[in-house]
Amino acid sequence: MNKLAPRRLLTASALSLLGVCLLASSAGAKSSYREPALTVNKEKLAASLHCPVPIVPGGKQPMMLVTGTGYTGAQAYLIGKPALLYGKRPICYVNFPYKTTEDIQISAEYLVAGIRSMAKTARKPISVFGISQGGLLPRWALTYWPSLRSKVTDVIAVAGTQHGTNLIGNCSELSPCMPAVWQQRAGSNLLNAINAQRDESPNPTSWTTVRTAGDETVQPQTGPNPTSSLRGATNILIQDVCPGRVVGHIASGLDSVSYAAFNDAVDHKGPAKQSRLPANVCDHPRAPGFPYTRAAAFTPDLQVNAPTVGAEPRVRAYAKKRVP
Repeated sequence: MNKLAPRRLLTASALSLLGVCLLASSAGAKSSYREPALTVNKEKLAASLHCPVPIVPGGKQPMMLVTGTGYTGAQAYLIGKPALLYGKRPICYVNFPYKTTEDIQISAEYLVAGIRSMAKTARKPISVFGISQGGLLPRWALTYWPSLRSKVTDVIAVAGTQHGTNLIGNCSELSPCMPAVWQQRAGSNLLNAINAQRDESPNPTSWTTVRTAGDETVQPQTGPNPTSSLRGATNILIQDVCPGRVVGHIASGLDSVSYAAFNDAVDHKGPAKQSRLPANVCDHPRAPGFPYTRAAAFTPDLQVNAPTVGAEPRVRAYAKKRVP
């Protein structure tokens, strides 16, 4: 009995020491990740942020509107203005380079700076509403700049190119494409990098996605792996809420379901819940303030004076690291 006691004590001590070592190792692993420095000129970053409905420090939670490929933030705001003003929230947007066709890794820096600035001015976390590439950009920013997660309560990503689209035409050295087009193709190096991260919807931010089966630009949107859905998020298919509704890619950002999901998410703790959407959400196809408008009216202008490249931009070193 007496001979076994020291052995038990030694085992307990060893386990205790092992636990301390594991905790230290875990803490060291978490602290080893350093957020990438912003490479874009500070003046450019500051000048890109616009708040047509000004932020009131300590007032109502502001919303960052994140545009998609082929638009400036100003154009997206003008298109969505009836619903945006209807919500009576402070609103900001960023004008990304070349109508959001530049390297997504560069555009993300503009968004990082914009979120930091908005949260600082508001003295509280903000919400983010993005359409198409505007759904992917917040995910890239909050994945690789983890400090932003405490500055954003909710991301609502509509028709996001989270896992790429199989509908983008061939890009090659002989048929160059704009950088962001290369990067949003299914299987691109950029998407492979972020989708290799363990968490598609990093906490404590809440994530809600909305998509349409009739998306003519970003597919697949149905089946077991919809490209716009994210693990850990509330994922809403518009046709599950409003059966038979015909709505395309860009128009999904102005859909009544998308608007209702945004309001439900920001008005409650956690992501939106489909069961909480208003009973009359399907009565009108568009968000409040909009008449019925043909989807063609929202077609992006890709005829921009933007550089094209014969290969996908290099994935930066930070994007290949495991992020806590």
